[in-house]
Amino acid sequence: MATASKGLKRVMKAANGLHAAVYRASGGRFASKTANMPVLLITTFGRKTGNPHTNPVVYLRDREDYLVSDTVGGMDWHPGWYLNLLKRPEARVQVGTRSFDVLAAVTVGEDRTQLYKRFKSASSNFVKYEKNTSRVLPVIRLTPKRTME
Repeated sequence: MATASKGLKRVMKAANGLHAAVYRASGGRFASKTANMPVLLITTFGRKTGNPHTNPVVYLRDREDYLVSDTVGGMDWHPGWYLNLLKRPEARVQVGTRSFDVLAAVTVGEDRTQLYKRFKSASSNFVKYEKNTSRVLPVIRLTPKRTME
């Protein structure tokens, strides 16, 4: 699987940081949608350092859970937030002004296939992402550790 160039990673990191800053500062009133899909902020913990890292990610709801997909726009590599979740499957999520802890589970098999179909129905971008990569694009279920207030 190809990895991103250092330059591309720097640009993406800067764009994600700006997106997250605008989202946080506005309590989710701004930067809360991308391609007509809702955005949440996910804070994962570094695989090597344990330091928190925050990224904006589009999501779908599945009852009380949040579904996110590791697409990186159809690139042939996984983003750091996904790799961090594989190492430590817990994170902090901000949706609008609400923040809460979640447990992450990577879906598999038919469950993953059906959930990814929901992403493709929500945005044609997900059809393009799937066509542009050789990897199976993961769907991750984020389950709140406690009920939101």
